[in-house]
Amino acid sequence: MSMLDKRGIAKITAISIVLIIVVAAISAGVTYLATKPAPKAGALEASNLSIPSINAGQDAVITLDVKNTGESENTWSLDLEVEGEVVATETVTLGPGESKTIELTAPDVMKDSRVEIAGLTGTINVTPIFKIAVVSDIGGRGDLSFNDMAFKGGDDAEEDFGVEMIELISVAEADYVPNLRTAARDPDVELIVGVGFLLTDALVEVALEYPDKNFMGIDTYTKWTTAGGLKDVGEVLPNCVDIIYEEHKGSALVGALGALLAIHYDKPYLGVVLGIEIPVLWKFEIGYKWGCDWAISWYENNYPTQYAAEPATSIVKTPKKERIPWTYTGTFSDITKGYSAALPMYEADAIAVYNVAGPLGIGINSVVRDIARRDRLESGPPFWIGVDANQDWMNPGFVIASMMKRVDYGVYYATEWVKDDTFRDLVDDYGGEITLGIGTEIAGVLTEGIAISTLADLDEFIEMGVKAEELTGEPVLPGTPEWIRAKAEAMREAQPSWIWEAVEELEAKIRTGEVEVPLAFSADAIAYWRGIFG
Repeated sequence: MSMLDKRGIAKITAISIVLIIVVAAISAGVTYLATKPAPKAGALEASNLSIPSINAGQDAVITLDVKNTGESENTWSLDLEVEGEVVATETVTLGPGESKTIELTAPDVMKDSRVEIAGLTGTINVTPIFKIAVVSDIGGRGDLSFNDMAFKGGDDAEEDFGVEMIELISVAEADYVPNLRTAARDPDVELIVGVGFLLTDALVEVALEYPDKNFMGIDTYTKWTTAGGLKDVGEVLPNCVDIIYEEHKGSALVGALGALLAIHYDKPYLGVVLGIEIPVLWKFEIGYKWGCDWAISWYENNYPTQYAAEPATSIVKTPKKERIPWTYTGTFSDITKGYSAALPMYEADAIAVYNVAGPLGIGINSVVRDIARRDRLESGPPFWIGVDANQDWMNPGFVIASMMKRVDYGVYYATEWVKDDTFRDLVDDYGGEITLGIGTEIAGVLTEGIAISTLADLDEFIEMGVKAEELTGEPVLPGTPEWIRAKAEAMREAQPSWIWEAVEELEAKIRTGEVEVPLAFSADAIAYWRGIFG
């Protein structure tokens, strides 16, 4: 065979191989034979994010430049997120290489807020309408109760009214006046809040020094003190209001709940641990004892046969003056005293112990935890009863309910009154003292502050535990929010429906005035009611 023939054969072979590859590629759907590369898909490039500084409550108009860096037209949907929430969306279509400036609006921004859009981030700087200052009682942040509730009210006012809260922590009683003066000297502070009965005299002293500032006290009695001769008893300072609560009514509800549980579980006692013995706490004490007595009478009237058959271990057979063991610890900060006060009550077989001592509830909870570990319990009894905040999350399954004294509402309402320029009119109209309770109204508006905790309000108080963890750096929540909710719900559902129905009946009768819970706020009143209930 000639060389030419061999070369021809080689050429024909090569062509055949190429044809085979082409046919195989086409069969496989592979486009190896494309003669021109596809244009690059559109790609968005964002730059020049511009965020204004605004006054609280204004809209923030945010701009940025966007460019299509690809080789084909494309459309994008851009979300403007403020603090993780989408508040505006813009759809933009750009051809290859096309640029555009777009504008989005964040409405009614009340405080400094983080912004994110198209991968860019920044902050809206907000000038507050004014400042409020919250001066704590001893204990400060992290008590999961009284003080934390006041700061929660300030947080909520920041969110809704565009104010800024200044926090001043009192470590000792000697800090009250200096902290109040520090707040009053700030030219931007328009409302100064003193948290707790013990700040009464300090509030009067500083309110007189700064007549242009507005002052509000939680549980204070500024109109009823001379504050060392600075004013007359009964004199109302035009720039100061006392916010007081119907704690006796809320305590009656949880007292009734505890007594009905004691009946159901054949327990003889219902305990209460209190802090410093002051008139405010007398309201809790007598309301609680009265609620227990009301519940036993209710049971007798509604279930007379069962009442007559109750065993000797039931609270209905315990003498009235012995049904509720109680003790004042003399402190709101010594958690170990909460433990030592509650322990003998549980050892005597109390169904529950009511915490009326703020942080001492942590000590009460520790007793319950120890009993639960010892007896391998997944849920109560024994139970304990929270105070001020919804403390049900602290040990779900064992905190049967909480008497919610909405200190946060007091701070929130007062801030709103200053913002609306009605604060001093209300001071005058209500004689320097405004009551928040069950069914209470202020200037014709329902303005309440007392309630028994529900599953519906649990989540916002789980968040309080999250904040406490951030403040202390220590674990606070006993589990995930989902686990806490499930445990609390299962515990409540495990109790007979007639118990909850009776408590609802009592609340309804308190609200309408059909029943009146005694208010013990004087030495004579507390002596009288202790003579009846022990």
